This record gives sequence, C-alpha cells and structure tokens, in this order.
Amino acid sequence: MYKVIGIDVSKRKFDSTFLRQSNKWANKTYKNELEGILKFYKELPEGDCIFVMEATSSYYLKLAYFLSEKGEKVAIVNPLKIRRFAQMRFERVKTDKADARIIAQYGMSEELKLWEPLERELIDIRQICSVMEKLIKDRTMWYNKKEALENDPRHSHIAMNEINEMLAFLYDKHSKLEKALNILIQANYGAENEIIRSIPGIGPKTAIMLLSLTDGFKRFSNYKEFISYVGMSPRIYDSGTIKGRARICKIGMGRARQLLYMAARAASKYNKACKELYERLLAKGKAKKLALIAVANKMIKQAFALISKNEFYSENYSSKLGI
Repeated sequence: MYKVIGIDVSKRKFDSTFLRQSNKWANKTYKNELEGILKFYKELPEGDCIFVMEATSSYYLKLAYFLSEKGEKVAIVNPLKIRRFAQMRFERVKTDKADARIIAQYGMSEELKLWEPLERELIDIRQICSVMEKLIKDRTMWYNKKEALENDPRHSHIAMNEINEMLAFLYDKHSKLEKALNILIQANYGAENEIIRSIPGIGPKTAIMLLSLTDGFKRFSNYKEFISYVGMSPRIYDSGTIKGRARICKIGMGRARQLLYMAARAASKYNKACKELYERLLAKGKAKKLALIAVANKMIKQAFALISKNEFYSENYSSKLGI
C-alpha cells in the first residue's frame, strides 16, 4: 500500500502533506531548490510513497525530475481536475497547505497515471519550438514599430536602422533554430514526419506540433485521447428544455488548437475525406467553425491511422478505411 504525498508547488517553495496513521495530516514547507528538495527527501515517512502534484507552469519539474531519478513514483495531475475535486467536496479554504491536502486526497481516491520524464531530444524539440514562437512574436512587434515610423514623414533614421538590425537579428536566430529543429525531427521522427506530411492540410508546423506532443505517436493509445488532450473534443450543453450548442472543450494548449484549426481550413479544400465531411456538415446547417473543428479531428484520426499502419496518405486508401 502506497502512502500518498500531496505536494503544492510554487516558484520559491512547496508544501507537502500526508495522512498519518492517527488520521492527522502531517504538513511541512520546503524551499523549491536543491537544498529544500534534499531535506524533503530525507524527511519522508518510511515505506513506499507516491508523490502527487499539479502541473503548475514549470515549477513542479525540478522536484518531479529529482524524485523520478531516485526511482520514486510520481503523478502529475491537471490543475482543473484538482479544482473540480475541491469544489465537489465543498472546500472553502484556499491556502498552500490546504491545496496540498486536497491534492493528497485526490491521489487517495482517484486512479493515478504515473508520470514519465520526457526524453532529452523531445525536450529540445519542444523548447526550440517555444523559443521560435517567441521570436516570431517579437519580429511582428518590431515590424509594427517599423510601419509606425515609416508612416511618420519625419521619422528618425537612427531609430529605423536599429529596428532593421533587430529584425535581421531575429530572422537569423529563427533561421538557425529552424535548421536545428529540422535536424532533430529528421533524426528522431523522420519516418513519422513523412507519413503525416503526406496528409493534405498538414504542413511543417502542424506536423512538428503533432510529433512533439505525441512523442512520435507513442504517447497516446488512440486519436481520441489526443483530441481530448489538446482540447478539441466536443462538449454538449443540453438539459431539459434547454437545448445548447456543441462546443469544443478548451482544456489544452491554445497554440496546438490554433495550428489544427488553420490546417483544417486547408484540409477542407484539398483533403478529399475532410472536404466531404466539411461540405456535409455545412449542408446540415452546422456553423463553419464547428465544421472546421470536425475536420481537424478527422485529420488527427487520419494521422493516427496511417502511423499505426506505416502507410502514406492516398485518397483511395483513406476512403476505404473510412478516415
């Protein structure tokens, strides 16, 4: 029987709690740095433990990696699940110690999926993508500033030169990261990348997103799990005489949904199965946005099916399998 340790992690500290045999909670606070983590590990209760914490920003990673390297069992839970669990129990106290206790109670009553650290290459891919997105945002900001100066007939040439140098710098950094990213993708997911890029609508950015989030389609057992993970699964609001609309459940990553939505717009024109689905939904009176979400989910289904069979996309093959 594992002892469940609930941990509420913040930037500078983390609160730990577990239920003693006397049915009293043992609470303690530690610094979220190596010194505090070592002290926490030294003071653990005897016996096998399972450590439960929320996926709060990246603050939990230091402790999670430490415990994993020590061979301990770690479970990382979506914060929304903890919040709903607390609401169900009518919890009114909101402190770090109370949060740690709620996390422990969740771990004691719910089935937990153990956390597995990402491979080094996958971490590189995800973090490079994150930096590239930031470079694109910065580049857009400087372009807007340049346009504002150009609209001023008496703009400063010194300021304009600085902006041009900054844009050149950002382009250079983005180009270098893009080359490094392509090398990593080819080395780790080359075959998978070629397969999903054969699907009309899936471009390089969407392909990299799919590969990194699914770890080359090994992380999820089926496409429905991934759809739920990125928050593209439909959610129906319908009760009694109130007939609600179907909407996506936005529990997931906004950037992933944005890429899938953009890819769906292309797929609705050039991907035969997706185009037929899109037109069929529109003919039924469905909104364009809802139809495009269905197309995005269709593309995800195609990707999982083709990867599992190690096959490239073809119109006839797709129609035959119903994907």
